[in-house]
Amino acid sequence: MHARFIKIMSKYKIKFRGLKEGRYNYKFEIGDMFFENYPESEIKKAEISAIVEMLINKDLLTFQISLKGTAELQCDRCLDFFDYPIDYQTELFADFGDENSDLSDADNKITISNKASEIILDKHFYDYLHLSLPYQKIHPDDENGQTTCNTKMIEKIEEYSSFEELKNTDPRWDKLKSLYN
Repeated sequence: MHARFIKIMSKYKIKFRGLKEGRYNYKFEIGDMFFENYPESEIKKAEISAIVEMLINKDLLTFQISLKGTAELQCDRCLDFFDYPIDYQTELFADFGDENSDLSDADNKITISNKASEIILDKHFYDYLHLSLPYQKIHPDDENGQTTCNTKMIEKIEEYSSFEELKNTDPRWDKLKSLYN
């Protein structure tokens, strides 16, 4: 599996050493196989295009990254899967130093070794895709404002979340209710 990981991830590589200062454009496709290498990922299936514009300056590489497509997410409410549209833009800045620092800081800045000749963007794509996801993943409403969640599951949730039980409380605990007021 390790060899497969290296082979797949090498698709997300950009060689910059030897290029003149200027702008260079790249396109990468991110699909299901990409996420197989990240078992912890919330995304398992996706069709996403990553458009990268690399600007080379003397001491800095700037990457304009645009991620567009769809990712299959599991609904937090009904647990069915649905396609979520991805449309995310960001910048990544890379300066040069003694060693690689692949973790970006709050300013989306990383350090690339002075000896490096390429950058591999797979981890950054993974991070940015997950940053683009909503905090709460729920089926979108239809054109009439009605949920598109699995109706059988919604009915079960409503059935089991009945508050009738709370109305019939133990009278020994009723005095504690006054503490809330």
